[in-house]
Amino acid sequence: MNRNVIKIGDVPLSFSVYSVESSPTHKNSFGTVEIIFCLKGSVRFGYAYEDFTLRAGDYIAVDRDAYFLYKGRDNVCVSFYLDMLRYEEKYPFVRHAMYVCEGTSETDVPDYPRPSHMRLKSLMIAALKCALEDGDEKQIHNIADKMADLLVNHFDIAFYHYGSEDIPKKALERNRYITAYIQDHIHEKISMKTLAEELGVTEGYLSEFMRKTSVGFRGILGYIRANESEEYLLNTDKTIVEISEMCGFSDVKYYYSAFRKWYKCTPNQFRERYAKIKDTDVEYLPIESIDGLVSELLEKHFMETNAGL
Repeated sequence: MNRNVIKIGDVPLSFSVYSVESSPTHKNSFGTVEIIFCLKGSVRFGYAYEDFTLRAGDYIAVDRDAYFLYKGRDNVCVSFYLDMLRYEEKYPFVRHAMYVCEGTSETDVPDYPRPSHMRLKSLMIAALKCALEDGDEKQIHNIADKMADLLVNHFDIAFYHYGSEDIPKKALERNRYITAYIQDHIHEKISMKTLAEELGVTEGYLSEFMRKTSVGFRGILGYIRANESEEYLLNTDKTIVEISEMCGFSDVKYYYSAFRKWYKCTPNQFRERYAKIKDTDVEYLPIESIDGLVSELLEKHFMETNAGL
């Protein structure tokens, strides 16, 4: 769908303002993190693992997964598009990174909302306020930099799998290296032995490390390969056997097992549901139309963060 993207200068952050009843299945371009921020009303967000209802003040980030919106009611939303590849010099691992950022009470993240959730909401409101007032490129660029820093240092998927943001720095770096290695060799045979040799540790040590800090070797390998298969399921007519082989699974039964684990359905069921969602009922709005909503949201957010209300 045409997203009517608003871009200010050469800033790595752009956005769309819209009211939505339903949208077709969509996947963002490589390296882009989209944060859907509901300013008014509500809308259902469906993606790989589950569905959420976004209400006024809620948001959710999506990077590599296909998603769609539906059952929108009297809503106004803003999608922020952050080009994380622009930060590759600062964060060399960023092209392999994945994020879990669910700014909604329906999340299963412990201790929600954490300070990082509130900080990200503050930055999004500030970006909108700046765009409404003067569109200062330098200021919005600074906000984008802070948003990227929050994603990297608080919403990396490693934090989600670990269960907190207190994962030791060395463990985080090793997890990121493992994720990058698997993605770079996804079409090859990858075993615990080859990965341990690459890291210069024993198989036993690596197995225990991955069990304690993430979802285990088979878990992360299956997740990355199953996620890779989304593109083929949605945009090609290749068979499940062909897709399984293309994504590096040694046997189609392992593909089914991994896909079910992460998507709670079979590859065929995913294809049947997501590929057929094509209805579009989206009205794009001028940014000036949300001036009052942003002011109300800013006041409410100030009370939440400073007065504990």
